[in-house]
Amino acid sequence: MNDGMLAWKPLDGRPTRTVVEGLPPVLPALRGPMGPVDAAVVGTATGDVHVLTLPRLESVATFQLKSGSVRAITLVEEGAFHFLVGTQHGAVWSVCDGRTERCELVFSIDGPVSSLHLDEERVHVQSGWIRHVRTWDGSSHDIENTAAGYPVRRRRRLAETYHLPYPA
Repeated sequence: MNDGMLAWKPLDGRPTRTVVEGLPPVLPALRGPMGPVDAAVVGTATGDVHVLTLPRLESVATFQLKSGSVRAITLVEEGAFHFLVGTQHGAVWSVCDGRTERCELVFSIDGPVSSLHLDEERVHVQSGWIRHVRTWDGSSHDIENTAAGYPVRRRRRLAETYHLPYPA
C-alpha cells in the first residue's frame, strides 16, 4: 500500500498493523538474543528511522535525519540500536540510541546510496554501478566502477537492420 501501513502476520496469533509517517522503502528485521526476530527497523521516505518491536509494532526509538529518503540500513552492533543509514542524497549517517548525539554524519558520497556493508573497519557503499570503500572516519577511500568490466554490446537500430523493397 502507499499509505505507510505496516502489517505483521505471525504464524500463531493475531495480525497487527501500524502506520508510519512517510512511505517505508527500507525495512530490515533484527534477531533478538534468543534467536527469533523481535524488532524491525523502518527507514522512511521523509528521512526518519523507526525501530519497532515485533509482533506488537510498538515504537522503541525514532531517529530524524532529514537528509532525504532513507535507501539503506545496516546493523553496526548486535544487541544495541546502532545502525549505519544511507540516504538518497549520498549521506551516510551513524544512528545510535546510546549516545548523546543520536544522529551523526559519517561521510557523504556523490550519488544516492543503494546498499551498505560493514567489513571490520571499512564501510562498503554501493551507489548504482559505483562501489565506494571507506574507513569509519571517511578519510581513505577507494572508488571502483563495477560496470567497467562488462562488455558493451552495440545494437543496430531497427531502421538500419531491415531493408524493405520499394513497392512496385
